[in-house]
Amino acid sequence: MAQAPGPDSLETRVERLHDSIVSIDTHNDFAMSLAFPERSTTVAKGQVSFELMRKGRLDAAFFAAFQSQGPCTEAGHARAQYLADSMLRALHRYTEENEHLGGVAYDTREIRALKKQGRAAMLLSIENAYCLGEEISLVEHYYRMGVRMIGLTHNGNNCLADAAMDSVERHGGLSPFGYEVIDEMNRLGMIVDVSHASRKACLQAVEASRTPVMASHSGVYNLKEIPRNLTDAEIIAIASRGGLIQVSIGRYFLSFLPKEEVGLRQLLDHINYVVKLAGIEHVGIGSDFDGGGGIVGVEHMGRMKAITRALLEEGYSDDEIAKLWGGNVLRLMDQVHAYARSF
Repeated sequence: MAQAPGPDSLETRVERLHDSIVSIDTHNDFAMSLAFPERSTTVAKGQVSFELMRKGRLDAAFFAAFQSQGPCTEAGHARAQYLADSMLRALHRYTEENEHLGGVAYDTREIRALKKQGRAAMLLSIENAYCLGEEISLVEHYYRMGVRMIGLTHNGNNCLADAAMDSVERHGGLSPFGYEVIDEMNRLGMIVDVSHASRKACLQAVEASRTPVMASHSGVYNLKEIPRNLTDAEIIAIASRGGLIQVSIGRYFLSFLPKEEVGLRQLLDHINYVVKLAGIEHVGIGSDFDGGGGIVGVEHMGRMKAITRALLEEGYSDDEIAKLWGGNVLRLMDQVHAYARSF
């Protein structure tokens, strides 16, 4: 018969720490399969749910309405808006149908209130501003639907900005409309997400935004040299303005090793790198679950406590883990909200 963990065991320390902190994952792609279950995909699904959040002691997560990049035409933009709107409505329905487990949160106060109730907090975001087309009024439309973060691009250039994965430079970074959108996001109180943006677009967004920006799910270029990962210059620039680099939990970002060999060691390597370069105040977790995320030992949201245990074993203090797991995100959200209230 297995013995219960002792009062000073590592497992007990993990549980006690999660009692006191707010843990936040800043990116998942649950919304696509929720809204369009008939769509086939090669990406593993089933990594995200309120039940798994409870099991893994994850208090809050940003659920993204994703659209892949298509043609920048009137029809293409209308299609992207339909997809984004459909996913956001599906996420709202999910919380209504599972209100005993979680609810939508629009600010840090509501995140903390849901934690006290023992319920998960769903935050809404958009991955790829393709759905905005060239219509600035749609930024407020999505804010009113509950969106509090927008990723400028996905894997192709759109009307706002160039993308990291596109082989052609269309705007030289941000377009004039991209600058206009960032201003509007600042005014409303929405986080500017630079994951997927080109190097020029990322650095320009950092300078243009009057509030700190976030890379919601990325990795370190110097540890895995792929276009989607952030260079030292980008990491330093984001951090210098108070922003965040949220390390993704996925082989694609972390290592060239075979998938079955990529685990917590590689995740910690990327976290440690950002901490050493930019400071503990500028790093966190953005899993990319249901969108390609998952490593050995952290295969889904129900295994998130394994990261806490690994951080303790790595020598991080309780206060440092509190910042990394959610304190930094709460601080950034409050800064974004405070700027919007100043108008």
